[in-house]
Amino acid sequence: MNDLQPQQSDTQKNAIPCALLTDWQALSPWSILSFVMTSLRSIFTNGYALVPIFYAGWTNDISLFWIIDGAAILIGLLTTFAFIQWRKFRYRVKVNQLDVKRGLFFTKKDEIPLNRIQNIRFEQPFYFKPLNLAVLVIETAGSSKDEARLSAINAQHAHVLKQQLLQLQHEDVESSQLKQNENTPHQSLALTQPIITRSLKELILFGFYQNNFIWFAIIAGPIAGQIEWEKIVQSALFQQLITWVNHTTHESFILQLVLFVGLFIAGYVLFSAISIIASVLKYYPYTLDKRQQTLQRSGGIIAHQQDALAIKRIQVIHFHQPLLARVVNRWTLYLKQVKGNEVEEKTKQHMLIPAVKPNEIEQIFHPLSSLSQTPIRLPEGYMPINIAWLYKRIWLPFIPFTALSVLALLTPLPIDKALIEVALVAALIVCALLFVRFKRWGYFLQHDAVWQHSGLFGKHWKRIPFEKIQHVKIIQTHAQKKKQLAYIELGLASGAIVLPYIAIDTANLIAARAFNTISPHYKQWI
Repeated sequence: MNDLQPQQSDTQKNAIPCALLTDWQALSPWSILSFVMTSLRSIFTNGYALVPIFYAGWTNDISLFWIIDGAAILIGLLTTFAFIQWRKFRYRVKVNQLDVKRGLFFTKKDEIPLNRIQNIRFEQPFYFKPLNLAVLVIETAGSSKDEARLSAINAQHAHVLKQQLLQLQHEDVESSQLKQNENTPHQSLALTQPIITRSLKELILFGFYQNNFIWFAIIAGPIAGQIEWEKIVQSALFQQLITWVNHTTHESFILQLVLFVGLFIAGYVLFSAISIIASVLKYYPYTLDKRQQTLQRSGGIIAHQQDALAIKRIQVIHFHQPLLARVVNRWTLYLKQVKGNEVEEKTKQHMLIPAVKPNEIEQIFHPLSSLSQTPIRLPEGYMPINIAWLYKRIWLPFIPFTALSVLALLTPLPIDKALIEVALVAALIVCALLFVRFKRWGYFLQHDAVWQHSGLFGKHWKRIPFEKIQHVKIIQTHAQKKKQLAYIELGLASGAIVLPYIAIDTANLIAARAFNTISPHYKQWI
C-alpha cells in the first residue's frame, strides 16, 4: 500500500469522512508550523530558569547579533526536523484501532486500540484559527507521553475523528435518535448533557487563590542580585519615603502591622495577576459536558482546547481547597485518571473543575451515576489517625536544639546562644506543623468508597472507590503490632494512597470491602 494518497483538493480532503480513512493519510504541511511552535513553547516553558542567565549576559554587553543568530539557528534546526517528521508521518483509522507510522532512519509504527484510548485533546492554537485547523492529541492509559499527535487537520474533520476514536455516535445518529425520542418523555432528549460552566468571575477567583510564588522566586531571585540596591537605598526618593513611614508609624504598632499586611497583600495581588490572566486565557469560557460515556471540557481564549476523558478511566476524585480558597469557600476538583500523560500539565495534574462551591458538588456528579451508587458529597467529618503517628515524630525537630545545648554545656566549643535559640524556635514551629498535619489526617468509610482527608494549610479530600482498587498492602511494624495499628496502602491505576496508623481491624475491613466489591464483578477495565 502506498504511503502517499492521490492528490486531492483541500475541499475534497476536508470532506473525507473518518469511516473511510483506511488508507494511510498524510498531515497538512501546516503541521510543520505546529511542531515548531510547540517545541518553542516547550523550550520557553521548561527553560524559565535560564532567564536570569540571559539577563546577566545582557547586562554584560553580550552582542545582540549573537542572540539573533542563536535564535535563527534554533528555529532553522526545528524547522528542518519538523519537515522530515511531516514527510514521514502517516496515520489511518481502522475499525478497532488507530495506526500511526513515523520515523527517519527507522520506521516506527504504533497500533493503538480504540478501547485503550484514555483522553483525546482537541487544541486550536491562535495561529490555526484563521485557517480552520486544529490539533488532536491522543493519550492512552499508562503512557508517559502522547501516543499520537495529529496536527493541522481540518477542525470539523477533527471533531468527527475524535468521535470515532472515542467510539461515540455521530451527530447524524444523534439527530435521528432525538427525533425518535421526541415522543418519549422518559428518555433523554440529548446525548450531550451539560455538567457545569464557569463564569469569568469564577475563573478570576480561581486564578487568585491558586497563585504560586515558586516560579517568581526562581526568576526574580537571580535578577534581583543584578540590581544595584545600594544606589536605590541611597536615592533621595527612597530616603524621603523611609522618613515618612517612620514619622507616621513609629508611635503605633497597629499602623506598622497594617503597613506590613498592606504591602504583603499588594505584593500578592500583583504576583497573582499573572495567575489570573493565565486562568482566564486557558479556561474561559469553561464548559464541562457529558457525551455518552465521556466527559468533554472546552475553553481557552487564545488557544481553544477541548479535552475528552472516558468516565470509566476516572480513578480518584480529588477535592483540593488551598488556604485562600477556604476564605471564599471554593474547591478545585481533580478527576484523577489512569497514571500516564494526563490532561493537565503532563503527569502531575488531571482534568480539573475550578472554583466549585460545596453545594455544587452533588449537582456535578449527579449525571455521572457510574462513578457512585450514592450521591457524591463531601463528608461532614472524619476519623483521625492514631496519635502514635505524632508521638513517633514530635521529638525529631528537637534533636538539633538538644545537640547544640549539650555541646554548649559539656564542651569548650564556642556555641552562640542565638543559634541555640533559633534551633528551639525552629523545633517549636516544626512541631506545630506536625500537630496540624496530624489533626488533618484521617479517613471516612462508605459502603462503596473510602475517603482520605489530609492537608496542612489547605484541605484535601480524596474519594477512592473500592471497585478501582487493584491491590491492598497492609504493613505493621513491631510497635504497631502491640498497639493493633497498621499502615494500609491502596494501589490504584492512578497511583497509591496510604492511610497510616489506623486500627488493624479497620485496615482489614477496607481490604475485605475492596476484594468483595471486585471479585463478583471482575473484568479487565484498564
